[in-house]
Amino acid sequence: MATRKQSGVIGRGPVVSVRLERELVERLDALAERTGRSRGTYLRMALWAMIPTLERMHWEQVAKDFESLAIKDAFEEITLGLMEDAINADRYCEERPGSDDSGTRTP
Repeated sequence: MATRKQSGVIGRGPVVSVRLERELVERLDALAERTGRSRGTYLRMALWAMIPTLERMHWEQVAKDFESLAIKDAFEEITLGLMEDAINADRYCEERPGSDDSGTRTP
């Protein structure tokens, strides 16, 4: 039977491993020592404080990308419609014998 540590669950939840820069670890350790709290406490606090900001930034980028794509699609649709209208108008003018570009009949 696996122990709590072997199953990846210690205390409140699963264990997450991450590599950090030496300076960041030193600062984290100094803070933990000064306050008598653990590294984990400060890492959890930092994540809880930062995750909402990161999520908002992500969704803002997703919304921006979606908006850009929607504008591009609308532009292409309008442009294509105008091009089709122009082609159809040219064909109509070509099919009418005796008419010039102004649409008036020539004698």
